[in-house]
Amino acid sequence: MERIKKILLGFLVLVIVFILGFFTKDFFVKKEYSVKNILLSKPKDGKYKVTKVLDGDTVVLETGEKFRYLGIDAPEANQRWGPEAKTFNEEMVLDKRVKVELDSTKLDKYGRILGYIWVDDVLVNEALVERGYAKVNLIKGEAKPKYLDRLQKAENWAKQNNDGIWFDQWESGKQ
Repeated sequence: MERIKKILLGFLVLVIVFILGFFTKDFFVKKEYSVKNILLSKPKDGKYKVTKVLDGDTVVLETGEKFRYLGIDAPEANQRWGPEAKTFNEEMVLDKRVKVELDSTKLDKYGRILGYIWVDDVLVNEALVERGYAKVNLIKGEAKPKYLDRLQKAENWAKQNNDGIWFDQWESGKQ
């Protein structure tokens, strides 16, 4: 009799765990940033609100998708100039409706949407480079970014003026 009670109790626990697992699976699986969902949503040009700035070159759109600025690379948050790049990016786009413009390359290897962000007539990708908070970054094997010439001019200007990341190189060469 005691053995039957234990078996029934064990079976009841398994049923409860199964039911809870079935109804709460979405709670444990983060869908909003999955590559599958981004591919299904087919990223499009348009106006979107930026709800979060992750760093100097990545934001989260109101759709929940991560968006990475195409053609540039900013220092990570824990690197020199990383916090400044993130702050500048926040000042430019956080909680604003921005224009998203895509290029021929739509997603990176991490499933983030790639493209350009405009605030009014300011290309944010270019502004980050011009201030020295990012540098031009080309992805091997990818098509040439639409605004590559603009980005390279901005980078040359930042280098000549020793802004941001280029200041450190100027300082080290000054000795």
